[in-house]
Amino acid sequence: MSKIWREIVDPDKHEDFMSHGHCNGGIPVKKSKDNLLQNWVYFAEVEGFTFTFVGLEQVLECKRYFEEKIHPSSIQPDIHLEHYWQPWHDRLPKGITKDKRRKKVLKALQIILDKWGEEI
Repeated sequence: MSKIWREIVDPDKHEDFMSHGHCNGGIPVKKSKDNLLQNWVYFAEVEGFTFTFVGLEQVLECKRYFEEKIHPSSIQPDIHLEHYWQPWHDRLPKGITKDKRRKKVLKALQIILDKWGEEI
């Protein structure tokens, strides 16, 4: 069973893993400059892995990625130290894109969009 939740942005606690390619962590999330606007961080725990999204646009990007059944090779020619510059989808746990798990991820992402998607 997948677990879905969201939290108000806290720069001390949350990091953006999708906008940055460095494998040692993500970029600290910035709070909104307007105190009346609340920024959210969305979470989906599927198959023991927790996806962290800094916005619903990232949820949509992830959903588009998981809708594809076959993904091209992640090998990029002429890239040295490639482990430092991996895109977010190259750092997913092994096997999470396989059909059974992929469907669970898609279902969890769709729940996030159904629940909070009107904010896009």
